[in-house]
Amino acid sequence: MADLDDALKSMQDAESGYDKAKAYSDGPVEEVFTSRRVRRLLRDQGVSFETLHGNVVINAVANKLRIESIASDTDARTKMIADADEANHMAQIRPEVMRRALQLGDSYLMAWPVLDESGGVVAGEVQISVHGPKTMRVIYAEDGAERFAIQKWCVTTPLGVKRTRVDLIYADRIEHLISKGARASKAGDFQPYETDGDPAEEDNPYGELPVFHFRASGLPGEYGTPEHACFYGTQNKLLKLEIGHMAGVDFFTLPQRLGLRDAGKVGPSSVDDLDEDDFLASPDGQRTESALGDRKSKLSSEPGSFWDLTGYKDVKQLDPSDPGVFLDPREAYLREGALVSSTPLHMFDRTGQIPSGESLKTANEPLDDKSRAHKTVFDGTWRAFYRFVLKLLGQDDAPVSISWAPIESTDETTKLAQAKQKEELGVPLDQALTEVGYKAEDVKRWLDEGDGGLTVRVGLLAQLGDAVANFSTAVAGGLMDAASVQAVIAKMIGDVTGPSDDGTG
Repeated sequence: MADLDDALKSMQDAESGYDKAKAYSDGPVEEVFTSRRVRRLLRDQGVSFETLHGNVVINAVANKLRIESIASDTDARTKMIADADEANHMAQIRPEVMRRALQLGDSYLMAWPVLDESGGVVAGEVQISVHGPKTMRVIYAEDGAERFAIQKWCVTTPLGVKRTRVDLIYADRIEHLISKGARASKAGDFQPYETDGDPAEEDNPYGELPVFHFRASGLPGEYGTPEHACFYGTQNKLLKLEIGHMAGVDFFTLPQRLGLRDAGKVGPSSVDDLDEDDFLASPDGQRTESALGDRKSKLSSEPGSFWDLTGYKDVKQLDPSDPGVFLDPREAYLREGALVSSTPLHMFDRTGQIPSGESLKTANEPLDDKSRAHKTVFDGTWRAFYRFVLKLLGQDDAPVSISWAPIESTDETTKLAQAKQKEELGVPLDQALTEVGYKAEDVKRWLDEGDGGLTVRVGLLAQLGDAVANFSTAVAGGLMDAASVQAVIAKMIGDVTGPSDDGTG
């Protein structure tokens, strides 16, 4: 049972890291205080101010990783993949698997044939299941080779007792185990699990692990690092600023006040001369109540009231800190976080000025570079996964190709201008359009149907983008109204693009 001990220890050692990664994206994050007094005060009061930015870092990459299509070398095999995808809702699962890998560092998929009630394989059907890294883990050898995988989950017996189930998944077999009691941390806590005549060990006839490890980073045989791990320190700084700022807001509402007396003069003889507690309001809300029974303070909060403060020379109010003390460092720390996480600053603040054109391309370059690196890692795992799906369907050693959406975000005007420039340099039109981000199947369809002057229209569309920008300037300057501009542009687009598919354009 040495393998079980290794797997359980590996899962236990990694659990706190996964919990931390989830907290820094979804919350709650435990605030870090340098002052024990402040920590005790705020925690005793249940005070928590959290605006987490981990998801900004994660989603910046996840939103760029979109699979457009998955194909094999024949139409029949490609259809098998499409049918398995549709039956298992993979259009929704694929983005979430990659996002979970970015969020936690690791994510897993498992594929297995669909079985009927008698345990027989249902031809042509595959069951795909998603697993988090706290319930499934691939265990590697020192050279990075896969040894086996472990799946761990809780069950309730027919007697209502909670137990822990474990499956050890190898390339040639699957071992089923269950905990003897509540403890489930060591191999000695488990025993073989048999039920309904099914043995505690079953064969894996496919000769490889049916478990596929999606890692956010690292080499094969390693575990991933959460995408936002580099942002943890910045997040702690931002939380501290928010806590201090929110504490200062209380001073705006209920400011601290003080009274100054001349040296040697005796102060007021009665607490009734003091507005002693802003929270002890009288039923009519006009006068505070004294702590001494039903006696009222002489200080009224009515508009235009006069306070006679016996024995005081002057009164003052302690103003709170300038909000800039908190907000200015916040911007500096966000810049720091954007730098270390290769996430454009404008993604943290969508209300500010967002760059466009070449400025946007330059700002996004670090993000695009790391997104391509993630795509390379995920691409290999996805192809291995779908090759195994085809293997389950009786198609051994079938090739699989993945078509991804372009990583770089480019507006249509820029894309068309780039395509025109490529064509002028001698690049075939279909290749030029594909290189700037149009789907290969769309370009092929356009050309198969006859380009209808597609080359000329590409150039005209590029010029149209410049014209639209000039129209926008004219509207802003009051030289043209928006309705007239819309009518002109609609006519120009119709002339350039030609009739619509239904013949109405």
